Amino acid sequence: HLAALQKEGLTIWNAAIDQIFKSQPFLALDTADGPAMAYLNSLVGHHGKFGCRLYCPTPGRHKTNGSHYYPALLKPLDYTMAGCDHPDLSHFSTTTSYGHYFTNLRFLLASPNDTQYKKRRLETGIVKPTIFLGLPTRSTLGIPRCFGSDIMHLSTFNISDLFLPLWRGLFDHDRLDPPSNWPWAVLQEEIWESHGMAVSAATPYLPGSFDRPPRNIAEKINSGYKAWE
Repeated sequence: HLAALQKEGLTIWNAAIDQIFKSQPFLALDTADGPAMAYLNSLVGHHGKFGCRLYCPTPGRHKTNGSHYYPALLKPLDYTMAGCDHPDLSHFSTTTSYGHYFTNLRFLLASPNDTQYKKRRLETGIVKPTIFLGLPTRSTLGIPRCFGSDIMHLSTFNISDLFLPLWRGLFDHDRLDPPSNWPWAVLQEEIWESHGMAVSAATPYLPGSFDRPPRNIAEKINSGYKAWE
């Protein structure tokens, strides 16, 4: 429907001036959370070797016998993994370019068999052509430029959901990396309980526009504690 409107125009009646005009809808930005974005841009998602949702050419790394890639810029110590043991990368040198997208897409679509398709999917980070390629190029910012990042979930949910178990020593970890060796795991036992009481006690000092004041996180963390809190 959007493609048809972009090609033929959307007829609108302006009641204020009693005039009919034709609008040309322009799709500037498509966004979603991490899992949903993979359905929109048809890329491999955050777990892939090239999992950047902005399609930057930064490769990830996976653990031994693992299939989940992580966007680790620094090469781990004593790490030898075929396809992943590239040198350290700097976040200052990582760039977002889009010229390689269509080259990689054509390479993927030319796969002669399923084995080659899976190999090329790994090396390109593309699963299939996105449905947004059906839109007129003049009516979008282009593919994959029109797919945005997910800043909302990053700041209010994703980061806090990672930091809290790290600080509490509850994060999923390898057998040889116990939380007892984590100098940052400080929110435990009495300190965690004191922190929860301090958070709750801050309520009288928050403005009314804050929406929902934070409750005692030590008591409510497993009972519907909101990202806004």
